[in-house]
Amino acid sequence: MSPGLRNKLFYTLAILVLMDAFVFPDVRISSRLPAFQLTDFLWPLGILLILPNLKKVRINFWLLWLGLFSIYLVIPIALNGRLGEVNDWFEIYKTLKLGGLFLLFSFASTQNFTGFIRASFIGLVVINLLHFFDVLNFNHWMQEVYGSSIHWEFFGKDSEGNPAVKRMLGTLGNPNSNALLFLFFAVFFNPQENSWKAKAWFFSALLMVFMCQSRTSLLGCFAIIIYLLIVQYKQGNRNHLWQIPLLTAVFYCIGLMLSTSFFRYTGYSDSLLNGSAMHSHSLRSRWETWGILWEMIQEKTWFGYGPYKSFFTENHLYAENEYLLMWWRYGLFGIIFYLGILLIPLRLLLRNFAELKHQRYVVFSAVMLLAALTNNPLTERSIGMLFVFLVALAYHEWNLHEKTALDRQ
Repeated sequence: MSPGLRNKLFYTLAILVLMDAFVFPDVRISSRLPAFQLTDFLWPLGILLILPNLKKVRINFWLLWLGLFSIYLVIPIALNGRLGEVNDWFEIYKTLKLGGLFLLFSFASTQNFTGFIRASFIGLVVINLLHFFDVLNFNHWMQEVYGSSIHWEFFGKDSEGNPAVKRMLGTLGNPNSNALLFLFFAVFFNPQENSWKAKAWFFSALLMVFMCQSRTSLLGCFAIIIYLLIVQYKQGNRNHLWQIPLLTAVFYCIGLMLSTSFFRYTGYSDSLLNGSAMHSHSLRSRWETWGILWEMIQEKTWFGYGPYKSFFTENHLYAENEYLLMWWRYGLFGIIFYLGILLIPLRLLLRNFAELKHQRYVVFSAVMLLAALTNNPLTERSIGMLFVFLVALAYHEWNLHEKTALDRQ
């Protein structure tokens, strides 16, 4: 197979994986087994394409860390007598899949994804707006394709079924996950130059985030805005810095206005700004769940309870904190492995942060670390795939940077 054809195949597989993360629904074969995604059939094809070029594979520390984590996961499963639980083994598979996707994206990273990312963003905006305004009963079709859930049942309603603030669910069926999806686009579109076209892409993505009314994602937005202000300041655009907070405030108000039906209802994001989120029912229920998990962690601090998904479904619990979830499942060593997955690329890139053209990968790592406080971003399959995509592009950028530095010597 010619190198040109192989590169095209890598790029095609990578595009299909990203489409799976953006829009393709899960496929459930059996109620006993986890749902499958198109990606589960795509990444092994990528590995088969890589095999003839195995010598070109660079086993970096991050990839090695994933491999060690996969091996370690057997220990909590075995110690809890769950070696016969098929669902637990799927957690090991998911970790291996992240490594496979990293390799696939690494070989495809020689191609330019900007055009595809922009086209996908436009498509997702159209889908989300049709859903948000329920054009021609569009939400019924969305539930047919993506499945119904409590989020769909109470979209635009309070717990008693009365009209309330709208939280945009999108193709992921969850306002918090959907906000993280659009934060990915905001990071990808983060303007590197002071042009209105670049800002239009960026603030359009932020508007979609605001329409999801996710409190945690607001913190992510804050981190992105701080980064953008620093970049613009360093580039000498100091006379235009006022535009960034002004436009952010304008688009936030537009998003809040649409979500609250022209301010008829109280927005979720308002509670974060005025401090009432600290006394909300949502946070109280989280504290209760976190208290239960923390008490259990004391009993099995080192190796945890294993994946044990049925514990959460049987007790109607939602971890909503990936740090606690990983500690509960895999013990203290597990949380160290988890933090390594998020921080190892961050540490590498921060070492030469000022010299990297595309610093968005560092920013998205910060967004993931913030989101993990009240959500499970890496565990959410679409967000995890997008994180790996950015990590692979970041390592490719780093390798080019190193190669250029060596050539200059």
